[in-house]
Amino acid sequence: MLPAQYRLTRMKDFEILYKVGRFVGGGLVTAKVWRVTPEQFPRRQYSRDDLKIGFVVGVKISKSAVKRNRVKRQMREVVRLLLKEGKLKTGFMIAIMAKKEILDQEYAAIEADVESILKKIGIL
Repeated sequence: MLPAQYRLTRMKDFEILYKVGRFVGGGLVTAKVWRVTPEQFPRRQYSRDDLKIGFVVGVKISKSAVKRNRVKRQMREVVRLLLKEGKLKTGFMIAIMAKKEILDQEYAAIEADVESILKKIGIL
């Protein structure tokens, strides 16, 4: 499980991220990224050392909750291992969103695509 300090959970944080972030596309996932600037939202008490990551798998991907949750667990595991190794930089808020093509993929393909997105962002 992803440590609580790295989870993007609050709806208001997702709203801010979608409002001011930029998209980065990949083959199996896309990401919405915002480099944290605390001055922009002073009441939220963000800091430049924050790293918050959220995972989004919509009903359009699959109506089966079992399949959606499996994809989320796989994406979380990729990020958890990168955090454990200390490879991710701080100062970002990221929402990683799955595409429909991700359902038929093995873990290795998901891992490669999530890592390539994080490299494009400049966080890895």
